[in-house]
Amino acid sequence: MIERTSRIGFTLLEIVIVIVVIGILASMVIPRFANAQSDVRVASAGEDILGMVKALETYNANNGYWPAETAVGVVPPEITANFKGGNPFAKPCPIGSVYDYNNSVTSSGGTVSISLQPSSASPAPTITDALALDSFLDDGVLNSGRFQTSGNGYAYRISQ
Repeated sequence: MIERTSRIGFTLLEIVIVIVVIGILASMVIPRFANAQSDVRVASAGEDILGMVKALETYNANNGYWPAETAVGVVPPEITANFKGGNPFAKPCPIGSVYDYNNSVTSSGGTVSISLQPSSASPAPTITDALALDSFLDDGVLNSGRFQTSGNGYAYRISQ
């Protein structure tokens, strides 16, 4: 007569298979969460810039001229009332750098832009984030369109 022994627990092979399956699933899910965090930062930066652009374009449409240039991180006083949550120029850009309003318009031409300027406290965005921001705002190419490489940072051209 064959005696059967009762089996309690899992075999080593079963445990190894479960660990491998969990590892495969984790390797598929974790990169998606990492990309999601980057996507949120890029979208936040894009929304910041579009909000600034809207306030500046509204001011220009109502007054016929652009606000005077300000220092890095300073909102033009004429559009301060458009930002209920405080000065968006004073906070660092979520993907890196600080916001700067530039107005070099003269009677002979010039441009109005919002630039991302690296600083010691907020270094420049990675090229991947800059390209993603360009895709969010523009054409996805950093040397054409409204959002382009500019000096040591990037700029979104509002008017030219």
